[in-house]
Order: sequence, then C-alpha cells, then structure tokens
Amino acid sequence: MDPADQVATDTSSILTAMYEGLVRSDADGTIHPLLATAWTHDPQGTTWDFVLRRNVRFHDGHPMTADAVMRSFRRLLDRTAPLAGSSRFMAVVDTVTTTDDDMTVRFHLRRPYPDFLLLLSFSQAYVTSPFAGTSLSRQADGTGPFRFVEWKSSEYVMQSRNPDYWGTQSDITNVRWLWSAEPSVMDMSLHTGDSDIVSNLPALYAQQMQGDPRFVIYDDRNGPLYWIAINMDRRSGSDIRIRQALNYATDRHALVHALLRDRGQPARSPLQPVSPYFVSYAPDPQYDPQRARTLLSDAGLAAGMTFNLAVQDMDEPIAEALQDMWKKSGIKLRISRLEGGVYASEAFADPMQKEALQLDGVLASWSSGFIPDMQLRPLFYSASAAPAGANLGFFHNPDVDALINQGAVETSEDLRKDIYARVQKMIMHDAPAVLIYTRDTLVGMRADITGLVVRPDGALDITHVTRNRQPHS
Repeated sequence: MDPADQVATDTSSILTAMYEGLVRSDADGTIHPLLATAWTHDPQGTTWDFVLRRNVRFHDGHPMTADAVMRSFRRLLDRTAPLAGSSRFMAVVDTVTTTDDDMTVRFHLRRPYPDFLLLLSFSQAYVTSPFAGTSLSRQADGTGPFRFVEWKSSEYVMQSRNPDYWGTQSDITNVRWLWSAEPSVMDMSLHTGDSDIVSNLPALYAQQMQGDPRFVIYDDRNGPLYWIAINMDRRSGSDIRIRQALNYATDRHALVHALLRDRGQPARSPLQPVSPYFVSYAPDPQYDPQRARTLLSDAGLAAGMTFNLAVQDMDEPIAEALQDMWKKSGIKLRISRLEGGVYASEAFADPMQKEALQLDGVLASWSSGFIPDMQLRPLFYSASAAPAGANLGFFHNPDVDALINQGAVETSEDLRKDIYARVQKMIMHDAPAVLIYTRDTLVGMRADITGLVVRPDGALDITHVTRNRQPHS
C-alpha cells in the first residue's frame, strides 16, 4: 500500500484510486494539475516551484501542506532506507524544500530533466501523509477519492468513497479489486457481471468479445515490451554470435499472431513503437533459422546449444512457443517456471547467484510510458545491473551509458531524437537481449461502464468511472 515501495503496474492501479501526485498525465502523456495547481522553473530547468492546492486533507484528517509534500518526497529520496520506486527519482532530484509560502514546494534537480513533469505523474511520486509512518505498507493514507478499507492478501482490496475528497465525488460508492491467475476466471466474471472491468485481458478473450454489445474492449498500443535478458557473464551472452543467433531463431511475427492474436507488434527496438523516439531497425534482427545455425557453428557450437531460461508462471506460454521455435536452429530451451516471489529473487540475482543457478537468461516485461530514459536506463545502463536495477543480463557498454545520460538532459528535441536513434542502433547491434514483442494493453469492460483512463504506464485510473447498470442478482 506504499506507492514509493512498488513498481508493479497492477499495484499502481489499486493505489491510483487512493493517492494523488502533484500532476497527472493523460493516456497520451499530456500533463494536468492535480495536487499542484501551477508550477514554474528557472531558465536552466533545474529549480521547480509547485503551488499546492488548498483545502486538501489526507485520509487521516491532516491537511496537505508544503511541509507534508516535502516530507513525502524526502522519504522517497532517502538513500539510507531505499524504497523499490526510489532509484528513478534519486537520479533526477537532488533536494526538496519548502519556501516562505507554506503552500509552495521547491525541487532542485541534479541536472535539467525534460521529462520531469511526466516523472512526477508516476505512482511512486504520489504524496503520502507524513503521519502514516510504517503503517503505509499495509494501509494507504493519501488524498485520493477513495479510502482504504481492507486488504486480504492474494484475494482482494476493498476501498470506499472518500466523503471528504477535495474534488468531484465519485459516482462509485465502493470498489473491490480482486485477482486470479486463471484467464478463464477473469473472462467468466465479466460475462456474469461479477466484474465490471478486467485488466490485462488475454487476447483470445478480447477477440471473442469483439462485436458483442455487452462489452467494450479498450486496446492501448502503449503496452509493455517483452524481452529475454541474456546473461552476459555466461557463454551464451559473452559471444555476440550466440546472442545474434538467439535473435535470428525468434519468429516475432508468429509469436504476435499466435499468442497475442495480432494485438501487439514485433519488437524492432528497445523502445515501444508509441514512443516519439522509436526507430525501427527491421528487418534486422529477422527470423532466419539457418543463419542462426551458421552463427552457432561459427561460435564453436555446430552441434547446437542449451539455454536455461527463468520465466514467471504467467509468461510460460511465451517460453513454450520459443522452445519449439528455437529447436529449428539447434537451440534447446530449458524452462524454469517460477511463481512471482521466487521469480523476482532469481531475476534480480547478482552474477554469482545467476551462475550458481546456471541461468542463461530471464524472460521479463517492462513499460515506462513515454519517458525514453525510464525504458533504456533501467534495462541497459551499466549501473542498473541487477540487483540494483532491471539490467537483468549485466549488459555493459560505456558508449551506450554516455548516450543514455546525454538523452536524459538534452532539451533540444532534434538532438534528443538523434541521441536516442544512436543508442537504439547500438543496443540492437550488441544484441544483449532477445526483444520479443510489445503487447497491447487490453481492458475488457461492461458496455455501461464509462470514464476509465489507462495511464501511460498501463495502470488503470478508475476515479472518474461511472456505472449505469442496475445491480445484478
């Protein structure tokens, strides 16, 4: 329940109903005021002042002031007790202070950061009550239109409408978030009316619902990128010919068609196609099993190779499809299917731990919205090597690091596009990962549900949802 201590999209969806940030972003990345009504910055773009909305109270009854906001961000930036969502902000924000006005908060950045407002719209930057203390891990305390009621682990989270909310009251009285590992259960709950909205709807069920007047399918192309991080410290990762072979052995179009029912795009870059900085490097890598075999032979593996892959249980179908596909190139894929907690510990293990596990790669997904720095830095920056970040294969290229740093601070749009084009080309050439596809974010809704917003990071915003349907029996 602590927004600063999580990085999961589904968790962000739940917290978005109870917390608010200084600003919010639409699905297209447009920034709007929220807890801040106005903001200014100096010519260098390193000092930002945010004027706060008055008459806002936390769920515990305390008023939201500049001091409360400052303390919320200082907790996020505390290097002595790092939280899961802290790293992306620590790299950008130096200090947060108050001013002579008790309703203005000031941010001093380490360097200019053109995407600062978008960064502040991330759920990790939601403002928390300074009086919540350690209870935030189990009980939310924000300013949002819904209040925390109850949480039963692995079953549900209950929320109720906040009667003291500063803004427009929601039409919804109570919200219940529940989850299931079985896609068929999610599909059935929508059909029976037990659920009004289903997130991450499998493409098969979305296809079956298409055209049914009882349902609306929301299809957002700004979905997560799926990739296999190749362990650069194992033989499969240390030889570029083997890394290239793995890419040539992968038929991305077939995977998009079979697994996503064409609700996605074959990966052609480490950035998603919706990014304004995306550059397609098709047709290389392309599907070419014979070329993959030749590359393996050139690397001394004429008889083929074995590749050990860690996969979260929900993504096992992707690995099974790759297992059959890679056989044609002489690659035997061994799949280690893991439940969430075990998967996270192995995926973010350090090089010595991964060597002990004999892990050649990790299948993962990542979505950063519209901030290219938040897509490239966690996955391909040297200092983001696991366990510090999501560079799960320990990729290291000083030239890539330098370009990522340049792109993060460059204010000229033309120069940024050039920088990000170059860094994408370098990553594609080095092939530190098997980039698979981007999956559309599919949300299934009852036809009488309106007002849902899908945020740039894929999280659901239900704060303006209206339901017109009469209660079902």
